[in-house]
Amino acid sequence: MKKLMVAFCSAASFCAFADEPVAPVVEEQPAPVVEEQPAPAVEEQPVVETTQASEPVDKLFWGFGNYGIYSGYQLYGSLVNSEPTLQGYIEGNMNLQCDDLNLGYIGIGIWSNTDLTDKRRASYGKAFNEWDFNIHWGRTFWFDDDQTVGLDYRTSLVWYYYPHNRNSSFGPHHKTDTTMDWNHSFALINPFLVPFFDWVHEYHENNADLLQFGVRRGFAVTDEFTLTPSLTFVYRDHRYNWCFPTAGFSELHNGGIATAKLQLDANYQLTENFGLFLKGAFCTTMDKDLRDASDHSSGAAYGKYKDFFWCGAGVTVNF
Repeated sequence: MKKLMVAFCSAASFCAFADEPVAPVVEEQPAPVVEEQPAPAVEEQPVVETTQASEPVDKLFWGFGNYGIYSGYQLYGSLVNSEPTLQGYIEGNMNLQCDDLNLGYIGIGIWSNTDLTDKRRASYGKAFNEWDFNIHWGRTFWFDDDQTVGLDYRTSLVWYYYPHNRNSSFGPHHKTDTTMDWNHSFALINPFLVPFFDWVHEYHENNADLLQFGVRRGFAVTDEFTLTPSLTFVYRDHRYNWCFPTAGFSELHNGGIATAKLQLDANYQLTENFGLFLKGAFCTTMDKDLRDASDHSSGAAYGKYKDFFWCGAGVTVNF
């Protein structure tokens, strides 16, 4: 299962450090960030991470995208692939206006992953080995006429597709090429510190829930250059751990705060429509059972690394 879709992205340099000497991680998926905007997965996507740009009210159609190279594949603070990948996201939206009534926007988005090494080739293939499709609706509910304080909301249906999946990672009697999420993202937009909250409901495999919450703040260093630090925590219920088990894929452990991530996103807007992003994050596993599983190498592929650095860099586009 993968990223919560989100949008507008940034990313960071190419290197990482994990529990073993292998190349680092990445994540997923936003775009130029301002203090009042969300960005992945976004993320991570998804939620991808969960920051999408507020809809431009002067356009009927609008969108954005990004493509970059990452030190690995990071998902919700866990390391899916410790070796380098290429990841990209693009979405298009249509504003819904009826006279003076603002009905938000609707749109579609596509995220993709390509592994740059053969580490997962036997199971997932290599080039374009994951496609995540979403349809979404969102709106910012402003609390003031100046549109400086408001609640940003977005809901997405996400379909994760693995076209080259050659054997089941979910057990000898289980074969799946897809999984599906219904995601809800909230952000309290303001000029100071933006709290955000994402609810990921996986309804295809295990009827499981993941919560992602934290705070971020955008700093405009210049008109073109923005820095956005953020702190994110991830809660996974016991059913969600089919994907992040403590002893292979047969054991479910109790739910709780699983991971934490301290991240810094940098965006430089080259022109009105094109920019560069750089991002880096330190991720740590907080759950004791998951850390013990990592120490004993019983956490399967997703739970092998309990502490690591992830980073990436690339280009952004908006239209």
